[in-house]
Amino acid sequence: MSEATEIEAGSAALTRLGGALAQSGAASLTGQREQLAEGLLRESLTRWEDPQLRPQLLGEVLAAITTEAGAARMREFLSSQIFSQLGKELDSSKTRDIHQVAEILKVPPLNINAAQAQVWGVIILRYILQIEPIASAPADEILDTIAPTIQRYLAG
Repeated sequence: MSEATEIEAGSAALTRLGGALAQSGAASLTGQREQLAEGLLRESLTRWEDPQLRPQLLGEVLAAITTEAGAARMREFLSSQIFSQLGKELDSSKTRDIHQVAEILKVPPLNINAAQAQVWGVIILRYILQIEPIASAPADEILDTIAPTIQRYLAG
């Protein structure tokens, strides 16, 4: 597979992940907001558990850590793509950024970054470093343990 093809596949994987997170976030914001963290973490774990999607996501994370181009793609994903997709889910005429989402949630933007850090910490420990016991823990156990912390960041 050429480098351009790998980059395209990785970007598509991030778009799929971002779309799933945006759908989950929109559903939580318009419904049971107290389920926001659980929904977002569950969607992340579900996408990373997908055997076809995981190698592409893994490639994007590794590229983000080792190359400036990969880091730029990941920054774009974490700082605007997810929020833009969330805006489309909430109201197709508007896109959102991290500050607007923070305003909706009534939390500082830094809280959103803190929530992202929690999710990415789980992803790195579970799927990249494969550190036990988190690497083999059932997803529901991870949700029960980590989601309340993420919820605190997102609910203020």
